[in-house]
Amino acid sequence: MRTPVLGVLAGGLTFALAACGQTYIDTSVTTISEGATTTTLAPVDASAPLSDLLAEIETRLLDLDQRIIDDDAPAATLARIEEVWDVAEPQIREIALGSVRQFELALDLARTGVTRKRPADASKGYKLMQQVVAAFERDHPPAG
Repeated sequence: MRTPVLGVLAGGLTFALAACGQTYIDTSVTTISEGATTTTLAPVDASAPLSDLLAEIETRLLDLDQRIIDDDAPAATLARIEEVWDVAEPQIREIALGSVRQFELALDLARTGVTRKRPADASKGYKLMQQVVAAFERDHPPAG
């Protein structure tokens, strides 16, 4: 009687393990609906005040989680955030090198949210960015 029970257990285990396979998303297939428009944003102004750059990053992070859910160009939004960050980061390094890591933590959550399709991570990134920007601006108010 043990042999049939072991056979059933082995078969069930095999089925359960087969159900744990990886899921792949084919990102090479894209469709553009009729009437869809594309927008091109102006390059990031390298002379823009840091407060403006940080405000743009925060604004774009605000709805990134919903963009991931709706599949509404989250990668393009993240790309713009990265462009703005590329201009803001050297300014932050110059003012407060130790703050860069906190900004990077928030951005890493946004990156994970987009690449792994995890809107909760993007939301956490936004909330952390709010805190980091507020602390940075409190500790390093703009001159003048």
